[in-house]
Amino acid sequence: MSSKEKYLFHLFITGFLAIAFISCDLSNDDSFQETYSYSFQNNKALAIDTTHRDFGADSTMNLLNVSTIVGNNRVFRYHKNITAPRNIADGGYSETVHFQIPREVDRFKFKNSELSQAKIYFQRSCFCPQIGALKVEYGVIEGQKLSENLWSVSASLQPKGPNETYDIKFEGAFILN
Repeated sequence: MSSKEKYLFHLFITGFLAIAFISCDLSNDDSFQETYSYSFQNNKALAIDTTHRDFGADSTMNLLNVSTIVGNNRVFRYHKNITAPRNIADGGYSETVHFQIPREVDRFKFKNSELSQAKIYFQRSCFCPQIGALKVEYGVIEGQKLSENLWSVSASLQPKGPNETYDIKFEGAFILN
């Protein structure tokens, strides 16, 4: 092989390796990505609707659905979203906690049986059996108004589903939406 042929061969190999290296996906796509949002709205209220679902010939289930309507309260929403890596099908998950307090309140703390005063509901969305929204009856949630547009809220809640109890913990700055 002549020196010119060796040079062209090395140039070809170097170019091939450069293209192969550049085209590799070096991103870390094999991990789950978590995002959180904390928001509240004024002059709103939570509305709870019931949907009846048939699960077989002689089995029905009542699923609760939470929505926000015009009202006289302050409605808070905590949302956690887990995005699965591209190579995992149906691996995503999200959970949402909705609650409301009277608009004139600047500080609150509710524990166990007191949680009904805040009308707290937990919802999840995933490739899993539907449970609808769950009324939260166990745990503690407290918050304080920092400004007209900002609240500090922390919670440790244990909503009970048909087959398991969930452990929901969050602490964050809720922003007016």
